[in-house]
Amino acid sequence: MNTRKSLVSVHEGVRIERQCELLGVSRSTYYYQAVKQTEAERLTEEKIKARLDYWHTKMPYLGVRNLRDKLKDENIEVGRKLVKRYMEEMGIYAVYPKPNLSKPNKEHKKFQYLLRNKLIFLPNQVWAVDITYITMAHGHMYLTAIIDWYSRFIVGWALQRNEVPYRYTRNRACNRGFTGGN
Repeated sequence: MNTRKSLVSVHEGVRIERQCELLGVSRSTYYYQAVKQTEAERLTEEKIKARLDYWHTKMPYLGVRNLRDKLKDENIEVGRKLVKRYMEEMGIYAVYPKPNLSKPNKEHKKFQYLLRNKLIFLPNQVWAVDITYITMAHGHMYLTAIIDWYSRFIVGWALQRNEVPYRYTRNRACNRGFTGGN
């Protein structure tokens, strides 16, 4: 769309209206200029999102309207639609029992539990992975840890922004040649 918009120019022979029509670009798109977000607006948005994250972490069952009411109690005047938009941007939603979630999908493959009746008596015999989401002052991070089941030692770990660093953690743990101690 931007490439077609850039083809429209002020010519003496062809009006802008006709150029837009020929290129399939609306005149409002041609004349549109994006409004930059001011620093004050950005700080207000961050403050509201931080409070939404706080309340959602504390009470994950609250929906849009209840979160809006919590913000109003803190003298932050926002509307329901703004709270809904911020929640969608942050990827948070009210947690409550949804219908039929405990029913397995017949198409999904069922994996056997490989550790049933298995005696774990050596270090490095079985590893487990744990992925944790950590809220930071500006955003979030993922902590991935690989734990030896027998000794309960951390075999490897990684802290990363925006994506789960599982493969990196596993490779680092395997390359260390962990033998059950520090």
